[in-house]
Formats: sequence, structure tokens, C-alpha cells
Amino acid sequence: MKAILLAAGVGRRLGSDRPKALLEVGGRTLLDRHLENLARLALEPLVVTGFSAELFAHLPTVHNAEYRRGSVLSLGIALDAIDEDAVVMDADVLYDPSILADVVGLHRGFALDLRTEPGEEEMMLGVQDGKVRAIRRGRLEGFDRVGEGVGFFKLDRGSLPALREAVEASDPEGDYEAALDLFLGVHGADYVLVGDRAWVEIDFPEDIERAAHLGVR
Repeated sequence: MKAILLAAGVGRRLGSDRPKALLEVGGRTLLDRHLENLARLALEPLVVTGFSAELFAHLPTVHNAEYRRGSVLSLGIALDAIDEDAVVMDADVLYDPSILADVVGLHRGFALDLRTEPGEEEMMLGVQDGKVRAIRRGRLEGFDRVGEGVGFFKLDRGSLPALREAVEASDPEGDYEAALDLFLGVHGADYVLVGDRAWVEIDFPEDIERAAHLGVR
């Protein structure tokens, strides 16, 4: 099974000259942590590169030459490169490895954190009748259960054509979650609860400080 690491972005808000996957937390890069977690689950990494692609030359990659546009383009390139079950992962997330293991065990689905209050950045999942039916920023109304998505999801091989169609129908300047939202509205997905397990998506300098105190190995 493939693990697609979406690592094409520039990460302007952190003021770094390196891709966010190469940020260090506790003396180790996020990428090193990902690779260790993937190896434990026998997942094969495939990195979607863009900014400073040469820094990932030691790994299997596909390249998004238009990485300054929407992340939906990175998702489309990744989907065109596979024909099997896969986990699609934001490369800027630090997480308890057991969360990833739980998501890998799903047929198709997400990890959902009920602790989050939605703001401008958080991608929230909306659950209706036991299935994830939406992924959007901000407050979701009319769902049975709402929580933040951790930043990775399991995709089954049978869903690849429909998700590719959703990517094609999405704004190329937009986030890849917009394509997922189209897909979920029709097909839905399962989920596991994060519970009290630790994770953080690193978008801002204060997130690095938070990550350093998570206690995630």
C-alpha cells in the first residue's frame, strides 16, 4: 500500500526556506518521523514534490511543477501515479503513530478529533448517519457529529476513478479538500476517533512550539 506525502508547498507563513516536511521537532524532521511510522506499517512512501524538490531526491517522488497553485493539483498528480489502496497525508503533521495505524485499518476514511472548535484554518469533518459526508473549513451545520480531520485519509482502490473525477471538477487554485468534499457528498467514508491522542498540523511558528511539547516520539 502506498503512503502519499503531499510535500509540494512553500510554507510561507513559517518564514522557512525549506519545505515544511523538513522542519525539525525535537531534533528530528517531520519527514524522518513519517518514514519511521510508514515503515512500521509496511507502507511505501510516494512524495509529491514542488518547492525544493531536490531535497527529496532520495525517495520515490512525483513532481508538481505548478506547486504555487492549489494543492488539488498535487492530489491529482498523486492519484494518477497509483492503482492501489493508499493513505494520503499532509506532510506537515506531527501525530501519535497509533492514529495513522487506525486510519490504515479502515476501508476508506479519516481520523476525527471532536475536541476542536472550528476557526479559519481547521478542516472540519461532518458526519451524517455514521459516514463522513463533508470536509470544509469553518463551522459545519446540520451534521450528527463534527470534528477536525487530522490531515490524512485512507483511500481504497475502487474509489480512485470517482476521486479523480472530483479533482477534475475542482478549482485548480483551490485546496485538495474541495475535491474530497465533492467525493464525500456522494460516496461518504468511515472514521475513527482521535480521543485524547496528540497531534498538530504545523502552519504557524507557534505550532512548532506546541509540537515540541506534545510528547510524540
